[in-house]
Amino acid sequence: MSKGYDLFGDHGKNLPTPHGSGSRPMYGDMGKSCAPDPNAKREYPHLYAVFCLDSHNTSYFYVREDDTYYWLHSRKDKDDLEIDANDIQLDMFGKPDLSNEWILKEILNV
Repeated sequence: MSKGYDLFGDHGKNLPTPHGSGSRPMYGDMGKSCAPDPNAKREYPHLYAVFCLDSHNTSYFYVREDDTYYWLHSRKDKDDLEIDANDIQLDMFGKPDLSNEWILKEILNV
């Protein structure tokens, strides 16, 4: 009589670990080190956001140590262009409020 996919007769309770790794599965600790380090110091200039127009044209939004912001525009067949972000609006916690209209205006005017 066939028991279907129950190869060991114990309904999967004693299945061997993957790849014969012993008592622990090979990928048992995967994903546990993804939490950010709470004691990490921010390095400057700090990359705040990346906007990809296509595979060759990208704009990077950075913050400096003195809490000023700037754009670094990389365009195909052109030199990189660094522009201060003057008309940026900050929320009450000091983070930039990046609206879609403002981002498109800053990126497409280069």
